Amino acid sequence: MRRFLRLTILLLLLGVGALSWLSAASFTPLAQKNLSADEAELARQFNQTIRPFMTTYCVSCHSGTEPAASLALERYATLASVVEDFGHWALVQSKLTAKEMPPKDAKPLPEALRRTVIEWIQAVRQLEARKHPGDPGPVAARRLSNAEYNYTVRDLTGVDLRPAREFPIDPANQAGFDNSGESLALSPALLAKYLDAARRISDHLVLNPEGFVFAAHPMVAESDRERFPIQRIVAFYDRQPTDFADYFQAAWRYKNRVALGQKATTLNDIAKQHKVSPRYLSLVWQALEQTKEEVGPLTKLQTLWRQLPAPQGNQPEAARAGCEQMRDFVARIRRHTERLFHTPEAPGVNVSYQPLVMYRNQLLAAHRRDFDPAALRTAGEPLPQNFIVTQGPPFGRKEVEELKSSIAAYTKARLEDPDLMIPTGERARYEAAFARFSQVFPTAFCLRERGRFYPITSMDKERYLGSGLHSLMGYFRDDAPLIELILDEKEKQELDALWDEFEFIGDYTLRTYTQFVGGGARTLAVNRDQHQGFATPAAIFALRDQHLAKPIAQADAQYRAAVQSYFDSANAAIRRVEKMRLAAEPRQLEALLNFAARAYRRPLVQTERDELLAYYRQLRAQNAMTHEEAMRAALTSLLVSPEFLYRVDLLDAPAKTAANAAYRPLSAYSLASRLSYFLWSSMPDETLLARAAAGDLNQPAVLAAQIRRMLKDERARGLVTEFAGAWLDFRRFEGHNAVDRERFPAFTNQLREAMFEEPIRFITDLIQHDRPVQELLYGKHTFVNAALARHYNMPVKSDDWIRVNNAHEYGRGGLLPMAVFLTRNAPGQRTSPVKRGYWVARRVLGEMVPPPPATVPELPRDEATSTLSVRDLLAKHRDNIACAGCHARFDSLGLVFEGFGPIGEQRTSDLAGRAVDARAVFPNGSQGVGIEGLQTYIRAHREPNFLNNLNEKLLAYGLGRTLLISDEPLLDAMRAKLASNGNRLSALIETIVTSPQFMNKRSKAATAMTTNTR
Repeated sequence: MRRFLRLTILLLLLGVGALSWLSAASFTPLAQKNLSADEAELARQFNQTIRPFMTTYCVSCHSGTEPAASLALERYATLASVVEDFGHWALVQSKLTAKEMPPKDAKPLPEALRRTVIEWIQAVRQLEARKHPGDPGPVAARRLSNAEYNYTVRDLTGVDLRPAREFPIDPANQAGFDNSGESLALSPALLAKYLDAARRISDHLVLNPEGFVFAAHPMVAESDRERFPIQRIVAFYDRQPTDFADYFQAAWRYKNRVALGQKATTLNDIAKQHKVSPRYLSLVWQALEQTKEEVGPLTKLQTLWRQLPAPQGNQPEAARAGCEQMRDFVARIRRHTERLFHTPEAPGVNVSYQPLVMYRNQLLAAHRRDFDPAALRTAGEPLPQNFIVTQGPPFGRKEVEELKSSIAAYTKARLEDPDLMIPTGERARYEAAFARFSQVFPTAFCLRERGRFYPITSMDKERYLGSGLHSLMGYFRDDAPLIELILDEKEKQELDALWDEFEFIGDYTLRTYTQFVGGGARTLAVNRDQHQGFATPAAIFALRDQHLAKPIAQADAQYRAAVQSYFDSANAAIRRVEKMRLAAEPRQLEALLNFAARAYRRPLVQTERDELLAYYRQLRAQNAMTHEEAMRAALTSLLVSPEFLYRVDLLDAPAKTAANAAYRPLSAYSLASRLSYFLWSSMPDETLLARAAAGDLNQPAVLAAQIRRMLKDERARGLVTEFAGAWLDFRRFEGHNAVDRERFPAFTNQLREAMFEEPIRFITDLIQHDRPVQELLYGKHTFVNAALARHYNMPVKSDDWIRVNNAHEYGRGGLLPMAVFLTRNAPGQRTSPVKRGYWVARRVLGEMVPPPPATVPELPRDEATSTLSVRDLLAKHRDNIACAGCHARFDSLGLVFEGFGPIGEQRTSDLAGRAVDARAVFPNGSQGVGIEGLQTYIRAHREPNFLNNLNEKLLAYGLGRTLLISDEPLLDAMRAKLASNGNRLSALIETIVTSPQFMNKRSKAATAMTTNTR
């Protein structure tokens, strides 16, 4: 508890702003004295020209308590005040350059004066940029954002738990991103949520023989302890190639390899190509081509094999139907010749007596590659008896009748199978042929589920890996043919380890045995020690001897063998697990230390290792916790540690740079974290940390190689979701509920998820294939699944996501016509050219548009009940001189989307039945229609705006702060690098990552440095 208290106090201090020891964010502006000659000249021009300009042309609107566009220009009295708040002056420059200010109804501005002011602002920008080239800026220590926390927990545990799902939404910084210290504080209330999340994450901990892993569900209840290893074993079974048809088809391809253009291909090559077992394919090939049978099932199988069609040209699927017919033949023969064993009957012994049920299971498992000679029939032979005892208790009458019916149906099918009829006097010959056939084709490679009446029927709910006990938990391993015929040595070891893990985690032998001892009334609680008294060697063998002393044991050899095997195997399994647990504890503690190093994203120092182990021992000794409880508590403490929750960019060793330098390189591990949280929004992986450990991560060639590798990794989706999702304002669309679902029933949760996914797939594909960024605007393709394809009227039926290259033929292609943006920027019962146009102007082209005045009247909410179309309503709205200036900049950009309804569906008429009009006169006077018209306008006139906006947004996101004037040279370099590298995003990312701003941090020597934003 003392350890956690220290962590809590430290986190609270961090959360309320005591970051001066970690952060460089508290730099103060440089005092305006001792000006250089250039600064003095700019100050003179400010006093003589700029201030009079503002007084004459600007302050009448931009002053007072409610200045236009929230910009009060009268407060700028000195050059220093301009420099300190340069971001607003950059906006003034852009408005003057676009000739948007002063407004048309104001006093006209002489062209020479307009140019003078623009040049003065640009000179201030250039002078400030030259003062501190490569300035890393004030990058504060900060907590992980909610998204980063979720991704980091995912990559740390291997499970997508999303523990921050219920956290408050992170605020964004000035650039619109929530990955900076400007916005990520930690309050006491949020700290409590982190602690609760850490405990919930720890509940997913799974101790195993080699260390620990994490489950997708909590691992507290015993049913959860079973479910996790069972699912892993079943998943392993399901991954194995056990379909006979696949082997027949692979053999056919090998036989016809010349015709299929693979003359030099070997049988092993074919196995690898078609993902089947080389061992078993060789055995099947031998049976089909190299075994000569004169009677029995293999002769018919070989006949079917020879009847398979030869390929005509390159037709690798030509024989599939025939191969499936061969498979069905084999499956029928093996089903009807399976060795069936009922539970041995013993007077006075219940039919569900565990030792006898397990004994029956052993017999079934041991004969998967055998056959029942009694299945072969000759005329006049008596009918076989039932195969399964159908005593009344503990089964109900209905179950007995259903079981009898299933037995009758199975018996009838078996008796009438023509392929099991043999000539009189030929039994020995046929039995030998069936035996050889059965050795190649088992009744099952592995058994993933078994009900009470397996193999005839299973009338109750089937149980994965079940032993067939009546209403009791019990498991049985039955996979010998898989091991003998399919798996290689590595796979055998993996499967054995999974079953060991099942015993280790689920205690299934101990729990099954405990139920047997308690007659089904006892269950094993979370504390495994509770029932150890039933399971000591002395207790087990004493109970075994009691059962063996019964008269039935003396009279029935089967009963005696079953009892002996049951108790001996139970004792051996329980003792083995005890040894495994004892041997695993040191490995699990070492795994905890390794987990801590991964969580901290750097190697632990010795004191940290010692402290963590001491805390674990304290929990065991003073808090009387079990090993597992102490491991969970120690894990919880790691997950609320500042070293995990906070990103602190540490400096490199002082010896590598001058101690008084304004900027110093980041440490290798800090650089690795900065890179991974930029490109993945998550922790560094082993490869990146290895480069940090090697000490060469700061080399440009190494960094470039890591960037290329990381952008191709699936975790680059984090960059798309967090950067592009925030930039283009769709990141939280999964929770979008503005659509009237009664009016638009097609807008289902499934469609909403697909809309959200489309831009992520599109941009991820662009990044991973390193294509020009202009494809975002002009691409003729997109990605859809079945739900989105229906919405787009595309002929795609697959639930998988596929690329549609001719999306433009359906009115789609690129980002602009994606339904997510069209729906996000519509009020719900009508379209909104204002919102859609504003999105294009603000998000895509980077225009700074002020918010509307509070007194602006709203347009009608429902398009269907409005007497005027949205186009006509906007025309009236622009008659208001106070509104016209802004609306002229973006209304036309939104009117081109009128061919898309409120949920992005294509339409030719609005909700009132009026024909839609997607024509537009763009801000420069050019005209266009629909998406194609907008794309043409942007390509011809606004593409540089789009590229500049992308550069600035990506840089602000990558650096995790608002941009400074000193970043101008880096932005210039990014523009040049983008143009010279085919406009590929990787060029921008590499320029950012190898920049001084990204690779360095301000040192204490830079505390007097200005931090002027753009």
